[in-house]
Amino acid sequence: MNRLQAIVLALCIAPASAVAQNQEDTGLGLDLSSGEQKPQEETDTSAETPTEEPPPLPSTLAEPPPAEPLSPADRDVTLDDRVKSVQRKVYLKKGRFEVAPSVTLSVNDPYYTKFGAGLRGAFYLADTLAVAGRFSIMQVLPEDDVRIAKRTFDSRIFFSVPQWAAMGDVEWSPLYGKVAFLNDILHFDAYLLGGLGVVNTQTSQVLVTPKVPRGPSFAVDLGLGLRFVARDYLAVNVALINTSYVDQPLNTSKGATQNLMTLNAGISFFFPMKSTGRESE
Repeated sequence: MNRLQAIVLALCIAPASAVAQNQEDTGLGLDLSSGEQKPQEETDTSAETPTEEPPPLPSTLAEPPPAEPLSPADRDVTLDDRVKSVQRKVYLKKGRFEVAPSVTLSVNDPYYTKFGAGLRGAFYLADTLAVAGRFSIMQVLPEDDVRIAKRTFDSRIFFSVPQWAAMGDVEWSPLYGKVAFLNDILHFDAYLLGGLGVVNTQTSQVLVTPKVPRGPSFAVDLGLGLRFVARDYLAVNVALINTSYVDQPLNTSKGATQNLMTLNAGISFFFPMKSTGRESE
């Protein structure tokens, strides 16, 4: 009986010792003697190759160097390069005087060419409204058609010979704009004019009574024009003006309405020479 118990006990102890041996071989055994975990062994870093530190990156928070002040020439160039989406009118005419010499050429008479010179002065009550006075002198020259008509067709042509005109006009400028010309921008305005005055003709000296001459003829002005502003004080004027008056030409007893349509081109000078709108450029 004791032998049988010894055999059974041996069989129970053999598997337990085998399991304990297996745990020791695999390193999975636990040390239950002290209840504390063994500290891990420190890694030996003395044998590792030292690595170089990367160069320091530039700081993004560093303040930029102070900008150098612009010279007066650079400042002017910078201001000139600025372009505004909406620009104001860069020259004003209100309260200013305009003096405009011009040359005059008729465009509606196929038989006689009328040309001359004129001088116009204006004062602007508002930027779009002005009162003006215009004085012009003229010469009349026959065309080749006059000789052909007289020699070939034996025709008689009754024509008026204007000598000078003095007109008072009112000008209204409802349109204003800009145009590109030779890599530059010109400002322009279009205007309408109308007025009254007198025209002296060849027959104005004819005596109506033994002592009273006929005198200048009453006239009416109507026209339109364009003014191109090159500088604040300088502009180029082009105008088409029709002057209507009644005249009784020589060698006829009938009076007729004469329409003298002239093309006028000249230069305008504004005084004072500086307006208050130049800062808007």
